[in-house]
Amino acid sequence: MNTTRFMWKSVIAAIILVMVLSGCGEVQSVSAGPDLEELQTITDEQNEQISELNEENDELKEKLVEAEERNKELEEEIASQTSIEELEDKIQEYEGEIDTLVIKNEDLESEKEKLIEEKEKLGSQVSTLEKENETLSKEIQSKESEIEEVKANVQEKSNNDKSETSQDTSDESPSCDIKGSESGIYHVPGSTYYDRTTNVVKYFCSESEAESAGYRAPKR
Repeated sequence: MNTTRFMWKSVIAAIILVMVLSGCGEVQSVSAGPDLEELQTITDEQNEQISELNEENDELKEKLVEAEERNKELEEEIASQTSIEELEDKIQEYEGEIDTLVIKNEDLESEKEKLIEEKEKLGSQVSTLEKENETLSKEIQSKESEIEEVKANVQEKSNNDKSETSQDTSDESPSCDIKGSESGIYHVPGSTYYDRTTNVVKYFCSESEAESAGYRAPKR
């Protein structure tokens, strides 16, 4: 009767421990992006902790195998007419070890679940930061466009202020009305930027004359 009870207890304990251990697996890591290096480091540390938990679970499995081997030894002792009382004491000892291993495994599994939850939260933070970075990039581009527009307005105002002086100091004949600007571009009368061009360095009588002097026509 005691032998049967021992065998059933051992089998049940082994089944429970295997079912608990079977839930342990590796967790894939989350990539991160620019400025998210700290979050990636924390995630790597969590993956390392999870790996350690898996190693401890493997050790528990090995101890379970050892317990099963001890049970076989007990059966052999029974066959050799070993004292029933000694066998019962050993059974209680092994059952206590199995209970301790099961509790320890449950604690490890709980800790693993917490690490997985923290990892998921970090993944969410990474995604949020990437969206914020994208939004900031768009805002920066918008501000840069505004700055360029302001610069263009300032340049146009400055050119207008110099217009009258530039025209008075020109030594070229009034009939030579092709404008050569400071930027090395010439503008013929009626062109898009002719009236806007006030930073005139020199007037030319023909386009060929302007090109010979190193000036080029505007791209549009």
